[in-house]
Amino acid sequence: MSQPKQIGTLVVVVLKARHLHQPSFYKQDPYAQVTLCGQTKKTNVAPKGGQHPEWDDEFRFPVYADPGKDRENRVLEVACYKQETKAEDVLLGRGTVDIEETLKAGEYDDWVQLETSAGARGELYLEMTFYANSPPPPTRRPSKLTFDRLTRP
Repeated sequence: MSQPKQIGTLVVVVLKARHLHQPSFYKQDPYAQVTLCGQTKKTNVAPKGGQHPEWDDEFRFPVYADPGKDRENRVLEVACYKQETKAEDVLLGRGTVDIEETLKAGEYDDWVQLETSAGARGELYLEMTFYANSPPPPTRRPSKLTFDRLTRP
């Protein structure tokens, strides 16, 4: 079985979150987790970040052209957790982004809705940029003719 071909690199910047669920009275120490194609990366913990933490962490993911798994390889999963010192970290919310449009347009900047089984639990702001390994398509300069080329003069 051959290795899938890498078509480019997706740069994901996890900037900040807002309106995160805060299960306790004290300020929480949240972090974000990003998963693409089985690779999981975490931001640094925002100490006392509360409901509106800021990270500005950048991650790079290789993007592969794998005909059998393209649908599942085109979904970016994001989640926010509350760091616990003496117990397992608590899930604050999770969401998904289809990166197919980002691969075509090259950029994505927007809020991603985070949810749990209890409903909406805040939003996470992502900036994504796709850098293709192939050269960009040649740009065709506009025609200098002002009339329709297919009609006779």
